[in-house]
Amino acid sequence: MNGTGTTGTTSLTGRNRTARVALGFALASVGFLGNFAGPIAWLNPPLFVALALLCALLAIPSGHAARFRGRRLGGDGRGAALAALLIGWLCLLVTLLAVAALFGLAAGLGFVMEHG
Repeated sequence: MNGTGTTGTTSLTGRNRTARVALGFALASVGFLGNFAGPIAWLNPPLFVALALLCALLAIPSGHAARFRGRRLGGDGRGAALAALLIGWLCLLVTLLAVAALFGLAAGLGFVMEHG
């Protein structure tokens, strides 16, 4: 029951602590983006987008490190590391699209105001 596999049962990531860290960063990124479903994130949207971007950028390299470590540990935690990688890349894509949409909106409004 200690997660090392000696009793026949292993935890989600077992000995691969890096996989837990990567998955934590990825889920934190989803959580920061998920705040936009409620009213709290609309108080300071750049803060939540920046935190989601930061967590996604931390989830990706730690997910790669966890996959490498999982390979050395015989597959321990590789699934969680893969999930962290996929979630991290998806959140990175969503935040970059949100930033591009914001800049596009600002450029479009500037064009309308100038040529209006």
